[in-house]
Amino acid sequence: MSEQKKWAEKLSSQCGVGSAFLASALEELSESCYGDAKTSKSVIEELTLSCHMNEADLRKFISDVSKSCPMDVKKLKNEVIKAKGKKDLAFQAIIMSRVGPK
Repeated sequence: MSEQKKWAEKLSSQCGVGSAFLASALEELSESCYGDAKTSKSVIEELTLSCHMNEADLRKFISDVSKSCPMDVKKLKNEVIKAKGKKDLAFQAIIMSRVGPK
């Protein structure tokens, strides 16, 4: 079993979002805006465990990230952590992390 699949299954058991969706969300977020898997995992974990995002919320978040490139993915991670579990602030993190004119 791949490391990503193990990660997705473990997180799925903690947050209730399907592991197949989590694996695809990780792949998509990792590919968006030149992100990396480690940072993307941290963002998804924070969104699901602290912000209690469900699959629909995550889908919207990742879609918004994809539309907002270029973006500083490390800053996105930090801004999501600063949201301290508040979904609305997590979505604002996307705007705060854009590179260039906002």
